[in-house]
Amino acid sequence: MIEIHLFEQLAAFASCGTLSAAAEQLHISQPALSRSMQRLEDELGVKLFDRQKSRLTLNENGELAVRCARSLILQETSMIEQIREFDRKKRTISVGSCTPILVPDFVSLLSRLYEGMTISTELTGEPHLEKHLRDNKYQLAILHERPDEKEFYSLPIESEHLYVFLPPVHPLADAQGLYLRDLDGQTFLLYSQIGFWDGLCRREMPSARFLLQQDYEVLGELVQNSALPSFTTDYVLKREPFESDRIAVPILDEEANVTYYCACLRSEKSRFRDVFRNLQTFHGNSHL
Repeated sequence: MIEIHLFEQLAAFASCGTLSAAAEQLHISQPALSRSMQRLEDELGVKLFDRQKSRLTLNENGELAVRCARSLILQETSMIEQIREFDRKKRTISVGSCTPILVPDFVSLLSRLYEGMTISTELTGEPHLEKHLRDNKYQLAILHERPDEKEFYSLPIESEHLYVFLPPVHPLADAQGLYLRDLDGQTFLLYSQIGFWDGLCRREMPSARFLLQQDYEVLGELVQNSALPSFTTDYVLKREPFESDRIAVPILDEEANVTYYCACLRSEKSRFRDVFRNLQTFHGNSHL
C-alpha cells in the first residue's frame, strides 16, 4: 500500500512548481523529496514526470496523479475530522439555552451526574433550538416554550417575568404595568447576553435604541448611575437583590411571562433520566 505522505508530497510539488520550493514547504531536503517522487513512480509503476536538466515537470500521468492525490488527501482529512468529532461527541454533552439564568446551575447538575464528561453550553436567542436538538448539535436544551411532545421529552423547570427598571423621575415610573409598545422610541441600557429576551424587545420596540453592555458588572454600575431605563426580571430580582431606588414595573405583554423547559429527543430520554429526576417541576423554584 502506498503511504499517504507520498501523495501529500506530490500535491505539494504540484502547488509549488519546483522541488526546492516544495521541499522548503514540507521542511525536508530536496534530495529526500526527489527520492520520494522516484519511489512513488516505482510503486505506481508509471512515470509521473518529464525530467530535463535541472528541471522536473509533471507529465499527463503526473497531472492525473495529482488530482487523485488531492482528492485522497481531502478524504483523509474528512475522515479524521469525522472520527474526532464522533469521539468528542461521545465525551461531550452540548446544551443550547435561550436564557443565561439557568445555565450555571444546570451545568453544575450535569457535571455532578456525568463526571468526566465535558459540558458545552451555548446561549442563543434564535428560534431553532428544537432543530438543533433534532440535528444533534445539542443533546439538551433549555427552551422558553414547550416543544413538540411527540418528538421531544421535556420538563418545566422555571418561570420568569420581564420588568422594565425605571428611575423614580421617569414619567412612567408610577405605572402599575406597561406594554413594550409604551416604551418604544426610548433609549435603554441592555445586557448583551439575555438570550431570547433581546429578540422580543427589538421586535416589540422597533424604534428604541439599545446601548449594549458586554460586562454585567459594568451594566450594574451604569444602571445605578444613569437615568436611562433598563430591564430586569423577577428571577434576577429574587436571586440578586439590587440596592437602588429604581422601580421595577411589570411588562404586560403575554410574551413577557415565560416558562422554561428542559428538553431532549424522546430517543435520548433514558440517557438523561437522571437529569430529569433531579430537576424540580415547580415553577419559580430555581434550585436545579
